[in-house]
Amino acid sequence: MDDRRVVLDKHLSILAQQHVETRFIKVHAEKAPFLTKKLRIVVLPTLAIVKNTKVEDYVVGFDELGGKDDFSTEDLEERLAKSEVIFLDGEGPSNPSKNAAKRSVRQSNTGDSSDSE
Repeated sequence: MDDRRVVLDKHLSILAQQHVETRFIKVHAEKAPFLTKKLRIVVLPTLAIVKNTKVEDYVVGFDELGGKDDFSTEDLEERLAKSEVIFLDGEGPSNPSKNAAKRSVRQSNTGDSSDSE
């Protein structure tokens, strides 16, 4: 089962770098039994998709990604886009100019670490 988490971690690490509009958080379920119970996670790996403090969706195991661990990062990206927690090129939330401004501030390579965001 550890191999499955490694596969998922690899894909999520790539997506986290590409989609700064989304916060990716990794929790080891065995080390957080309270959270695991609260989120009703019984199969590992499980992605709990949380929006505005509510669990909106789950990706349980690899069934939705072809049922095998050789799925592509793009397959996972499309699945997360379906839940509207990431946005593919040309897509975006209802106010794209606001999010574009956030993204450009976060991706700025200047040494200024202002908290003005």
